[in-house]
Amino acid sequence: KREEEMKAWLLGKLYVPSIIISIEENGKVYRLMERIRGKDLSSPCFLETPSLLLDLCAKAFESLSSVDISGCPSHRSLDICLKEAEERVEKNLVDVEDTDPSTFGKGGFSSPEKLLEWLMDNKPKEEKSFIHGDFCLPNIILGENGDIGFIDLGRSGVGDKYNDIALLSRSLKSNFSGHYNGGKQYPGYREEMLYERLGIRKDEEKVRYYLLLDELF
Repeated sequence: KREEEMKAWLLGKLYVPSIIISIEENGKVYRLMERIRGKDLSSPCFLETPSLLLDLCAKAFESLSSVDISGCPSHRSLDICLKEAEERVEKNLVDVEDTDPSTFGKGGFSSPEKLLEWLMDNKPKEEKSFIHGDFCLPNIILGENGDIGFIDLGRSGVGDKYNDIALLSRSLKSNFSGHYNGGKQYPGYREEMLYERLGIRKDEEKVRYYLLLDELF
């Protein structure tokens, strides 16, 4: 429902698929959406050309940052996200097997509860902007018309821009290193290239914080 609301609000602000029809039945929502014709940024043609991919990522980030947040119906402040994370932890919805190996266990946190406690005690200062919320390469599409499109907007809204920066940084690293794409590695990418292209200095602490927060979702 949140994704449906955000797509309706974003029409005319960003290139997002419109919803043709949505039906709720027996506690489930069935939705037919327009298709954004093009290629998502995890496609090999982009990974083979790091400079082009980073230009497109920067264009996507700038498009999100340019959205006027006044009147935005979704707020993704840390307090709200941590409340949702707390509910997920309480309901045992966190899959610790589907996280970075260093997050839990030896050298990491002993449990999702301990991670949540750390996140609540170490909240960074937020830099408010419109964010995607799951800003990874498969959710960014270069349309056939040359515009940058966005899908999977259920976690979008007003939040800290470093939430998007952290997830994009991880997505780039994972795709170039062969974590996805059947293990195929692509040369020519260094993490510093992203921050150079965005024109910002990497905040190591905030990147780590938002990557850890994402482990609870």
